Amino acid sequence: MARNLSGKVVAPAADVTALADKAWFDAKPERDFLLRDPAPLEFKDPLGDAGEGFSWRVLVVRLDDGSRLRLPVSLAWDLHNDHAKDQHLAMIFDQVAPDQAKAMRAKALSKLPRA
Repeated sequence: MARNLSGKVVAPAADVTALADKAWFDAKPERDFLLRDPAPLEFKDPLGDAGEGFSWRVLVVRLDDGSRLRLPVSLAWDLHNDHAKDQHLAMIFDQVAPDQAKAMRAKALSKLPRA
Protein backbone atom coordinates (compact mmCIF):
# COMPACT_ATOMS: atom_id res chain seq x y z
CA MET A 1 0.00 0.00 0.00
CA ALA A 2 1.34 3.41 -0.97
CA ARG A 3 1.31 6.25 1.51
CA ASN A 4 0.64 9.83 0.60
CA LEU A 5 3.36 11.98 2.05
CA SER A 6 3.07 15.69 1.98
CA GLY A 7 5.93 18.08 2.24
CA LYS A 8 6.20 21.76 2.67
CA VAL A 9 8.25 24.34 0.93
CA VAL A 10 10.68 26.01 3.27
CA ALA A 11 12.66 29.16 2.70
CA PRO A 12 16.25 28.60 1.67
CA ALA A 13 18.66 28.63 4.56
CA ALA A 14 20.82 31.68 4.98
CA ASP A 15 24.20 31.43 3.29
CA VAL A 16 26.31 30.99 6.43
CA THR A 17 29.50 31.56 4.46
CA ALA A 18 28.25 34.94 3.22
CA LEU A 19 27.17 35.83 6.76
CA ALA A 20 30.62 34.92 8.09
CA ASP A 21 32.30 37.03 5.38
CA LYS A 22 30.05 39.98 6.24
CA ALA A 23 30.86 39.64 9.94
CA TRP A 24 34.59 39.54 9.15
CA PHE A 25 34.41 42.74 7.07
CA ASP A 26 32.18 44.43 9.66
CA ALA A 27 34.84 43.71 12.29
CA LYS A 28 37.64 44.94 9.98
CA PRO A 29 36.29 48.01 8.16
CA GLU A 30 39.77 48.98 6.97
CA ARG A 31 40.11 45.78 4.91
CA ASP A 32 38.90 45.25 1.33
CA PHE A 33 40.08 41.66 0.84
CA LEU A 34 39.75 38.41 2.76
CA LEU A 35 41.49 35.12 2.00
CA ARG A 36 39.93 31.99 3.46
CA ASP A 37 39.43 28.30 2.80
CA PRO A 38 36.39 27.34 0.75
CA ALA A 39 33.32 25.98 2.50
CA PRO A 40 32.03 22.58 1.41
CA LEU A 41 29.83 22.94 -1.69
CA GLU A 42 30.32 26.72 -1.71
CA PHE A 43 30.64 26.80 -5.49
CA LYS A 44 28.22 25.29 -7.97
CA ASP A 45 30.87 23.20 -9.73
CA PRO A 46 33.69 21.20 -8.11
CA LEU A 47 36.96 23.12 -8.03
CA GLY A 48 39.07 20.17 -9.14
CA ASP A 49 42.73 19.66 -8.37
CA ALA A 50 44.53 22.80 -7.22
CA GLY A 51 47.90 21.45 -8.35
CA GLU A 52 50.87 20.03 -6.50
CA GLY A 53 51.92 22.34 -3.68
CA PHE A 54 48.76 24.41 -4.06
CA SER A 55 45.37 24.54 -2.35
CA TRP A 56 42.05 26.13 -3.18
CA ARG A 57 41.19 29.34 -1.34
CA VAL A 58 38.48 31.92 -1.68
CA LEU A 59 39.44 35.52 -2.33
CA VAL A 60 36.60 37.68 -1.03
CA VAL A 61 36.46 41.29 -2.23
CA ARG A 62 34.33 43.95 -0.58
CA LEU A 63 32.45 46.15 -3.06
CA ASP A 64 31.10 49.67 -2.58
CA ASP A 65 27.51 48.78 -1.75
CA GLY A 66 28.46 46.34 1.00
CA SER A 67 28.18 43.33 -1.28
CA ARG A 68 31.05 40.93 -1.66
CA LEU A 69 32.52 39.03 -4.57
CA ARG A 70 33.92 35.53 -3.98
CA LEU A 71 36.54 34.09 -6.33
CA PRO A 72 38.11 30.64 -6.03
CA VAL A 73 41.90 30.82 -6.44
CA SER A 74 44.62 28.19 -6.37
CA LEU A 75 47.51 29.42 -4.22
CA ALA A 76 50.70 27.96 -2.78
CA TRP A 77 49.85 26.01 0.35
CA ASP A 78 52.45 27.89 2.42
CA LEU A 79 50.61 31.21 2.06
CA HIS A 80 48.67 31.44 5.30
CA ASN A 81 45.23 33.02 5.08
CA ASP A 82 45.68 35.07 8.25
CA HIS A 83 48.96 36.58 7.07
CA ALA A 84 47.68 37.79 3.69
CA LYS A 85 47.57 41.60 3.53
CA ASP A 86 45.30 43.69 1.32
CA GLN A 87 48.22 44.85 -0.89
CA HIS A 88 49.18 41.27 -1.69
CA LEU A 89 45.59 40.15 -2.17
CA ALA A 90 44.91 43.11 -4.49
CA MET A 91 47.81 41.96 -6.70
CA ILE A 92 46.43 38.41 -6.76
CA PHE A 93 42.98 39.76 -7.61
CA ASP A 94 44.39 41.80 -10.51
CA GLN A 95 46.14 38.69 -11.86
CA VAL A 96 43.32 36.15 -11.61
CA ALA A 97 39.99 37.95 -11.61
CA PRO A 98 37.83 37.85 -14.73
CA ASP A 99 37.21 41.16 -16.51
CA GLN A 100 33.68 41.49 -15.10
CA ALA A 101 35.01 41.18 -11.53
CA LYS A 102 37.73 43.75 -12.24
CA ALA A 103 35.08 46.13 -13.61
CA MET A 104 32.99 45.70 -10.44
CA ARG A 105 36.04 46.46 -8.30
CA ALA A 106 37.00 49.48 -10.43
CA LYS A 107 33.48 50.86 -10.06
CA ALA A 108 33.71 50.45 -6.29
CA LEU A 109 37.10 52.19 -6.18
CA SER A 110 35.88 55.08 -8.32
CA LYS A 111 33.25 55.92 -5.68
CA LEU A 112 35.80 56.26 -2.87
CA PRO A 113 36.59 59.82 -1.72
CA ARG A 114 39.93 61.06 -2.94
CA ALA A 115 42.48 62.07 -0.34
